[in-house]
Amino acid sequence: MPITVQCICGKRMGLSDALAGKTIKCPACGDPLQVTAAPKSAARTPVKKPSASPAIYISKGKIIAAVSLVIGLTLGLMFYFGPVRVWNQWENIGGKAGDDVSNVIAFGLQAYLSQQGDYNPRDAHNAPAVDGPVHFFRPTLVMSMPEKVKFFGKSSQGDFVGYYNTQTGDIEADVAYGGMTFAGVVDLAKATNKFHMTGRMANGFPQAEINGTSLTIVWPKKDDQQ
Repeated sequence: MPITVQCICGKRMGLSDALAGKTIKCPACGDPLQVTAAPKSAARTPVKKPSASPAIYISKGKIIAAVSLVIGLTLGLMFYFGPVRVWNQWENIGGKAGDDVSNVIAFGLQAYLSQQGDYNPRDAHNAPAVDGPVHFFRPTLVMSMPEKVKFFGKSSQGDFVGYYNTQTGDIEADVAYGGMTFAGVVDLAKATNKFHMTGRMANGFPQAEINGTSLTIVWPKKDDQQ
């Protein structure tokens, strides 16, 4: 690498690096001139540039939309396989449940009152019966069919309220008696007593119990009729 030197007389010249460290005469003025080696330049360490990877950008709006879609689908599936499914299940059993409750309550009333001597089963005109429809608190906004569904209604003797077991069909109810109703709406006379009963439909026939003791309709002898 050539060495550039300058004499005090102002003469500049390029010399071979082989003359480094030697003394030469200036060709212009003849003065001695010490040739010094050119300073070594610092070696540059190549800087590695980070490899550019393709940037992926998803807007905040798209993220919110995707999350909302997932939440919406999840809630929709939960609603369909929960409340909607239970609603349809009750549609399939609700009618039979109403008939079963009506038949069992009527039988329980007739059997209990006949045992108390307050009803003569041979007098068909005064037979205690359920007056009007049985009302259920049908299951709504639940994920599965509850084991028991509450019901209420009126008989010709007064109000009744209880629970229908959706799995077994068993019925338990508090049944008022001693009153009088009209069309299942108006109380002409308030009930004076009530009893707690359980029951069910078995092979198409109603069964009922009080405190575990079966209820049966007592038929008086014809000679006892007045």
